[in-house]
Amino acid sequence: MPRVILALATEADDRFGIWDRLKLIQPEMFAAGPVEIKFAYFGREGALQTTRPYLATRWATTAGDMDDLMDQGRAGCVCGCFVQVGDVLEQALRETRQAPVEAVVVVGDRFHGDLEIAAGIARQLRAAGTRLFLLQQGVHPEPAFKALADASGGAHLVFNPHVERIAKRLPMTLEAITHFAVGGVDALAACDNEMAGLLFEQVTKQITKQSKG
Repeated sequence: MPRVILALATEADDRFGIWDRLKLIQPEMFAAGPVEIKFAYFGREGALQTTRPYLATRWATTAGDMDDLMDQGRAGCVCGCFVQVGDVLEQALRETRQAPVEAVVVVGDRFHGDLEIAAGIARQLRAAGTRLFLLQQGVHPEPAFKALADASGGAHLVFNPHVERIAKRLPMTLEAITHFAVGGVDALAACDNEMAGLLFEQVTKQITKQSKG
């Protein structure tokens, strides 16, 4: 069964309700086809209050199961401190050594850590058949997120919750990514929503670039 890691890696306070939005729309990912999804997030702050321990749930196979896992995660999460996207990528790479992971979705707002190391992991994920989809909350594009998406052959999209209906675009994006995980580029092309078109454009551009390289 195709596998997707959905990671919440935002350092900002959850004033835009991203936890609640992801919880409401995750059933659309399961509706896109048979899929296993692992939810990843950062737990309570450590003793120095500068980092949070990285936590990943077991694999969920139904929307109801995922709903329960997200409720448990929300109870132990404290937003408002920096997070390491590299931790998500390392977890994804470990998972690929057990079984294929078709897509890793990171919903975040800032990059912290060593970009060169993270990009190296992203390239290893690409070699294993895993694409990264960086969904950024914010106003200005985060160059590191784009670099990681490029390294993995995936995509980077920016959602500005101040000026657009993220509640409308985000579910379409997650649905499209799940279609990709289930059926590859052809399934992404066949997915009838505007975000699928944007993702298809970026992914196929990466494929073309790799074939020329």
